[in-house]
Amino acid sequence: MTEFRNADSAVKLAHQNNEIATLAKIYEAHGRSKLGQNDINGGCFYLSNAYVFALEAGLESAPRIHKLLVCHGREE
Repeated sequence: MTEFRNADSAVKLAHQNNEIATLAKIYEAHGRSKLGQNDINGGCFYLSNAYVFALEAGLESAPRIHKLLVCHGREE
């Protein structure tokens, strides 16, 4: 439970400080964690958010995240 509280706090802080790249990294990590737990819907939800933030921030991770979403039928 503490892990989720820490992640929640980090997300809130990143939103408050408009740290788009940080948000992308947090959501990607959480999405990958969910996929690792075989929670495909949950993982893709977080990865979709990560993808939007990565695009907005111009991060090199955007194509990698996109590829994961395509593999799980969430993107074309």
